[in-house]
Amino acid sequence: MKRGLRAEGPRWVVAASAALVAAGAAVGGIDPQAVLLLYNSEEPDSQAVRDMYVAAHPGILEFDLDNAAVNPGTIDRADYLSMIRAPLLNHLNGLSGGPDISSQVIVIVTTRGLPARVRGTDEFQVYSSWASLESELALIQQDLELPGSGTLNFRYWGPVDNPYHQRFNQPMSLFSRANIKVQRTFTRVAIAAGIDVWQATGLTPGDIYLVCRVDAAPSPGGTALQNIQALLDRSATLQLNPVNVQVVLDEYASSEQLDDDPLGSPFPGLDDYDFTTAYLGPQGYVITHDQTSNFVEGHELADQSRPVVVLGSYGENHDLDGSENPPGDGVYVATYTFHPAAMFTSYESFNGNSIVNGQQRADHQQVLDFIAQGGSFTIGSTREPFTFAAADMFPLARNMLLHGLTFAEAAYTACPALSWQTTPVGDPLAVIEVFTPPNLDLNGDGEIDADDVYVFTDAPIDINGDFTVDEADRLAMLEAVREGEAADVLTGG
Repeated sequence: MKRGLRAEGPRWVVAASAALVAAGAAVGGIDPQAVLLLYNSEEPDSQAVRDMYVAAHPGILEFDLDNAAVNPGTIDRADYLSMIRAPLLNHLNGLSGGPDISSQVIVIVTTRGLPARVRGTDEFQVYSSWASLESELALIQQDLELPGSGTLNFRYWGPVDNPYHQRFNQPMSLFSRANIKVQRTFTRVAIAAGIDVWQATGLTPGDIYLVCRVDAAPSPGGTALQNIQALLDRSATLQLNPVNVQVVLDEYASSEQLDDDPLGSPFPGLDDYDFTTAYLGPQGYVITHDQTSNFVEGHELADQSRPVVVLGSYGENHDLDGSENPPGDGVYVATYTFHPAAMFTSYESFNGNSIVNGQQRADHQQVLDFIAQGGSFTIGSTREPFTFAAADMFPLARNMLLHGLTFAEAAYTACPALSWQTTPVGDPLAVIEVFTPPNLDLNGDGEIDADDVYVFTDAPIDINGDFTVDEADRLAMLEAVREGEAADVLTGG
């Protein structure tokens, strides 16, 4: 004989309140004292974003460039070295009157209003000396001005292999930062005929900084600063149930796929969208992985009820093999409805150009428009990155959705190269809480029965995945018990 539910209203209310607190707990994190906010009080947008970010994350460290000569856009390398790198490096290393925080800091946050890229030459060569500000600062402890060899005249020419790339479920806390100031040996490595890159011997994830930018485009509904505030507001609490969202990965059927460059070490090939599909599918995500000539717009998705949480696209390059081109010129993100925790990457060379000057380039979709559209996490390129060094969706999505890493950590596992073109945009400290259906055999006796209802009454939990603990969860618990009883009757149990 099964026992009935005990009617204990006050206990239910108290227990449910406690469970609500637990449901909102962060699944990962980086200590605020390991975060340094880099801004320029002489630039209004930078100061404004600084104020927003400190309000969102009290207790973080700050460094003010305080220099009216440091402007948005592109900065000459000599000015970068003297106006940004030198004062910031001195601050990190305790050479400007403060303590040495070089190994304490893990994340550097940059703001709208700071320069976006360091001027170079030979954009369309792998030995290009252009770089995004964020990717360059990731290796600030290494002397990239030293001479190189062959096609790489200096260490800041060409991409540097990222030791954190494609690391899974490995938060930065696992890596020692004690040797972050040790100068590494840079070796020129050929990854294909005539294509050389840098590999730094002994460089570990603990020897780099995770540098992310807080930025957004203006939109019809708000200014850039208003959209940045909205980004920070939604990033404070990001929760999702896999069955209530969808993933869109849109490529073409040609054998020359942009997301699968078969180059050698240290830039091995990765069939980005196939891996993303293989890992997220078993977690319950509804996935559209399109490999036809059709470009999938938002209104063409079979499921119009679920918002998009992952968007990976060839974008304006979808027509390179003769397939369909997206509608308009770099406006396709507007066709989708995004979940607040949405992430976006695309195989478009200039998708981060508006970070530099607010302008589109070569009709490519701009990542800052995605942020203004309501997404939260993206990685753009401020100059030609080449497909082998473009940001991968798979490590970004897997590490955020399956392993609970912060955006800063996940973003750098998705970037193949450093001192290169990529700029992660979003709140670097944000994490996504993903609902995992609980085992309703709460007392562990092998059966879902009235005894589990008693356990639930004493310590209620979220069962239906809406991140609240309420009457709907109690009813779901009772329904599970009834289903168990019916199964017992049918099987003679």
